[in-house]
Amino acid sequence: MRKRLRFAKLLAAMLVLGGVLALALGLSWASSSGSAAPVASSSLTCTVKGSCGGDEVAVFRLSSTANAHGGTAGGSGYGNVVCCGSVADLGLATNCSGNYDTVLALSGGDNAHAAEAAGGNYTTEVCLSAGAGETVGCTHDDTCGGDYACLATISDSTNAHVADCNGTDDYATKVCCAVTAGGPPVGGVAQIPDASGSSGPNYLALAGLAAALLVALSAGGWYARRRWLR
Repeated sequence: MRKRLRFAKLLAAMLVLGGVLALALGLSWASSSGSAAPVASSSLTCTVKGSCGGDEVAVFRLSSTANAHGGTAGGSGYGNVVCCGSVADLGLATNCSGNYDTVLALSGGDNAHAAEAAGGNYTTEVCLSAGAGETVGCTHDDTCGGDYACLATISDSTNAHVADCNGTDDYATKVCCAVTAGGPPVGGVAQIPDASGSSGPNYLALAGLAAALLVALSAGGWYARRRWLR
């Protein structure tokens, strides 16, 4: 009888310890899994001016600060340049490859109308890119939320004129971009959606608890064989 009581106490202690460890591991795995997108870096700033500084990139050009045509940074002689920079080393450039997003599309390299996306006659893409490990995202909306920087405003989704973002004679649609520091997480344990479609760490904890229970039962069986079947 005493042997059985000692065995029951040992098994209960192993289950409690295993459950605590499983819960801790489950929460840790959930926090490092590939889930939410990273927070946009607040260090990206974009302005329209006569020339860009040495730590800025020239994204595209405007014929004026309001009711303007657009042109590429290298293919147009317009004197108003959309310049973007950052206090952090984000590896900013205007490549349409690698870690990049399309800022807008132009009908040509100079004296051009603009569109939100390339297509039809708008085949000249204006892009903002960043270094390895960074992610660029650009939107076209009535406001630049969060840490998104405003590069310009456009009069329509296509066949549009362009203006700056200084609050005077701006158009309703803002061209906004942000760079996410570090990029999305890589690897980790994939989260399992619950009935509502969201993800949560409770499934990982339960899976870990089940594994701990299996280990505890196996250890208990081994202990029983040693104590009672000798």
